[in-house]
Amino acid sequence: MVVAGCGTPAAVVPSPTPAPVVTATPANPATATPSPTPTATITPTTLPTPTPTPGMSAEARAYLDRALDLMEQHSINRAKVDWTRLRRAADALATSALTPADTYPAIEDALGSLGDDHSMFLPPDQVAALQSGALNATNPDPSGRLLDNGIAYLLLPAFAGSAELAEGYAATVQRLIGELDAGQPCGWVVDLRRNSGGAMWPMLAGIGPLLGEGQAGAFVAPGGQQAPWFYAGGRAGYGDSVQTELDSALVYPPLDPLPPVAVLTGRTTLRSGEAIVIAFRGRPDTRSFGLETGGLTTANEEFPLSDGAWMLLTVSRFADRTGKVYGGPVVPDEVVNPPETWPDPVVEAATAWLLSRPACSGLDR
Repeated sequence: MVVAGCGTPAAVVPSPTPAPVVTATPANPATATPSPTPTATITPTTLPTPTPTPGMSAEARAYLDRALDLMEQHSINRAKVDWTRLRRAADALATSALTPADTYPAIEDALGSLGDDHSMFLPPDQVAALQSGALNATNPDPSGRLLDNGIAYLLLPAFAGSAELAEGYAATVQRLIGELDAGQPCGWVVDLRRNSGGAMWPMLAGIGPLLGEGQAGAFVAPGGQQAPWFYAGGRAGYGDSVQTELDSALVYPPLDPLPPVAVLTGRTTLRSGEAIVIAFRGRPDTRSFGLETGGLTTANEEFPLSDGAWMLLTVSRFADRTGKVYGGPVVPDEVVNPPETWPDPVVEAATAWLLSRPACSGLDR
């Protein structure tokens, strides 16, 4: 956090007072003519002129006000915030701001004061990195394999990137589902333990054939209004808005009948990763294993600013298809605290449950 302000002026050293000039007293005081008492000459001290503190420029003022107005209009906690106090604090931090970039620390501080633990600010360079896919470079690609017991294992990692990259991610997941389904697994493991979030729509569009078509959850606004999430035929979105759509040639049909699914979660399952966990809640023949999620089960909306920066404001909470509203960690159906060992005890617990399901029991695996 950078606080702009005026520096303390350098200390001023006063000019010394000149010593008075004294005439010597004659040897015979009786005949001496008294000399007048000399008057000391004092040179006035010149104080330096203080440098004035520049005020916020009109451009910076408009930029900061726009950001604060958006927060007050859209934040999920807008009814709980003391907006007069928040604005005064932001003004104090940006008191000498001359450019939009000079207000960034004040905006970030204000976002932190909203108390939702999820809102964030992306300067223009980070927005460009997000849109180019550079921010997604550290995420692994989706992957899958058939386990020795005939269970299909699918790793669904985080994703952050452009719409074109999003379609590629969703197509990769659907292709993996098709390849694994060719092996006729009786049950599926969906591993979300490394999914720290990003964009939920390519994840939802990708996992759709395994999740099943129709409503998968909802956004719930502070006033209780709901916008349902859906998957249908390679398309994922909410309400009437399609957010990710696959070319029809790349769409794998829903698995029929829907097989049992074990969902794996952990404390680094966050944000959109948690949305996919919640999308499986209420799905028939589904159970979750591992540790509780990170607890950011809220939705952010992008608000572009004039210089290309984005504010990502938390505006709603997640709900599952049964209507249960979240807003904190998702606790798995079966808590498994894994030691650092192999085989993976979370996968073992999940496959043990899957092998007990009617779809798998009695099969020669």
